[in-house]
Amino acid sequence: MPDFLEEFASSISGKKDVLKEKIFKGKSNPLDNRFRNVFNYHWIPLVEISRYSAGTGYFSVMAVDSSVYTNLLSTGGIFYVIRSLAVCRDQEKKLLETDAFFTKASFLESQLFVGRKMEMFEFLVAIDALKSGFKCCGILIDGSLYGRVSHVPIETKVEDQRLVLLHYFQVYRELLDLCKSEKILLMGVSKESRSTFYRDYLLKLIFEETLKSLDSSIDAADLHRLKPIFAETLDDEKSALRKFAKLHNKYGKKLDSIALILEELISSRPDYQLIMNYAQTPGYTQPLLLGPSARTARRLEACLKDPARYVRAHFPVTVREKGKDFVDWASNILLNLAGFPGIVSFYLLLDVRDSPIRIDIPCWDHTFARTGWPKPIDFNVDEVLKVMVTGYCGLDCYNLWLKNVDERVRLKKRVVDNLYFPFMERLFGEKIIRGRGYRRVKYP
Repeated sequence: MPDFLEEFASSISGKKDVLKEKIFKGKSNPLDNRFRNVFNYHWIPLVEISRYSAGTGYFSVMAVDSSVYTNLLSTGGIFYVIRSLAVCRDQEKKLLETDAFFTKASFLESQLFVGRKMEMFEFLVAIDALKSGFKCCGILIDGSLYGRVSHVPIETKVEDQRLVLLHYFQVYRELLDLCKSEKILLMGVSKESRSTFYRDYLLKLIFEETLKSLDSSIDAADLHRLKPIFAETLDDEKSALRKFAKLHNKYGKKLDSIALILEELISSRPDYQLIMNYAQTPGYTQPLLLGPSARTARRLEACLKDPARYVRAHFPVTVREKGKDFVDWASNILLNLAGFPGIVSFYLLLDVRDSPIRIDIPCWDHTFARTGWPKPIDFNVDEVLKVMVTGYCGLDCYNLWLKNVDERVRLKKRVVDNLYFPFMERLFGEKIIRGRGYRRVKYP
């Protein structure tokens, strides 16, 4: 059969039970009972969801999204089209950039570059909309606000666009400041996020509880060595696990529970798997204040302590080309990183049959750079819940505003093939040769 149906059925039937477990439950969890107990303690049920619901006309919500097309050209360049769109009621604001770039970067690095450009254009179109007079109570951006601030600018390997990450943080800060001054609720919204910050937070609680139970059976000096092993594993996995292995060999079964915790810590279990497995009712997780990872914190510290030195080290090509004026300009942008707000993040589950929605909100009472390990925060999420509950339309549409903007900004291949490329070919008077292996449309 041309569709390989018999082979497909044979492959599935031979691993039916294992594959079903992976698809519906995820990977098995040896700490299942302990996770369940600590999860229930930090889960906030929504008993009366309807009290948060209002008519969609009650809210002036701006939804922002983008899409991209990229293609490898016969010249070795990468051609791209980025479209971004902001929609608020019957108003819309559009931005589009098309260009080609050359780089020695890997395919993955090129993809990351294009992804950052897309995010930057989402900031830009939202800023443009606000400056054009759009009136809104909230802005929904498709994606994580935390992920967009959790890296420090470096020079890209893309020729002619080496400073994209500096411009990125400029416009990100401008949008944050605009929302703060206009009292606009800015929300990053994502579904099926691969993040593990909530899993790690709960696992740290289990780790600390386990350490307390070991007090009398472990030498004080060794207990002192064990206490930082959790954070060290997140920072430098190989080094931390080598350190733990020596202690494990010394104490044997007494440290088996710690070994299980560290194995879970380095595993790829996303937060939403825990929520889907343990949540018995609609509700949301305890909001957590997030700061940089240990690695990002070190880079931020170096960047803020001596920005000029950081610029010279991480923007070598541009420093060589532009000299001191560039160093001064870039240093001022880097110093502004100190004022970026912390990010409050939590997961919202509006139907136990659905997967949870991750929501990020800026918290101006705390700065990102000075926030350490995730910690619970007393943060009023009522307005967020009202927007999210009102916009929720069931399993097929977790947010009507984001679905609307996604459908309108989505860049389809037929548009590129039938409109954009023919237009360029008529304009240039030549046929454009494209690499089929790189021909694709991507949505964020």
